[in-house]
Amino acid sequence: MVTVELESHKSDTRLREAHHRIANNLALIAGFVRLQSSQMAKAKRSLTAEEVCVMLDEVGVRIETVGRLHHLLAGRPDGDLVNLGEYMDDTCGILSQSVCLNRPVTLRCDARPCAIEPERAGLLGLIVTELVTNSVKYAHPAGAAGRIDVSCRRPRAGDLILTVSDDGVGLPEGFDSTVDGGLGMRVVRSLAEQMGAVLDFDSSSLGLVVTVTAPAGEIARPALASSLTG
Repeated sequence: MVTVELESHKSDTRLREAHHRIANNLALIAGFVRLQSSQMAKAKRSLTAEEVCVMLDEVGVRIETVGRLHHLLAGRPDGDLVNLGEYMDDTCGILSQSVCLNRPVTLRCDARPCAIEPERAGLLGLIVTELVTNSVKYAHPAGAAGRIDVSCRRPRAGDLILTVSDDGVGLPEGFDSTVDGGLGMRVVRSLAEQMGAVLDFDSSSLGLVVTVTAPAGEIARPALASSLTG
């Protein structure tokens, strides 16, 4: 009887944690949508139907990215950790079938197996989504064929190193990666801040390499959504 009660308590605890995690991620996506709506309202011209469709597609990709994380967690008996390599492969698969579809872009992923907390995995997945989307939109403005590479590794205990690189034109001259850029860059900086991660931008005429170095440690979960809208 005691064993059954303990198992029931563990099950209830995991269910509450799953509901809390889903609520946090939905709040985060809502923050994205509100921020994007604000950007649209501030536009000095009317958006075309095509531009609105692109924005809605980007919202859909963010939702799919978070949804895939919960799907992976549901398939694990403990639900406490997620295989980052598998999640990154899935995220790149979603991006290949959405933002990269019908574009002359090849997206490759090299993510090594690594068990990490779901919250951290979700933030990294959304960062990849934003960085790949930006590369697709801006790396080759003339429409030339291009390549985007995503890699993720953990060379030593505690640190996670995520890299997203392209072979495009790089950042504009005088671009300040700490303050400049549109919605995508703002989201990337905000998500990285939640993890205490360091962002490094290496830009040249041969392309752009963005490296995210995320140390181990607690994530400021309550601030996830509010930091995007503040």
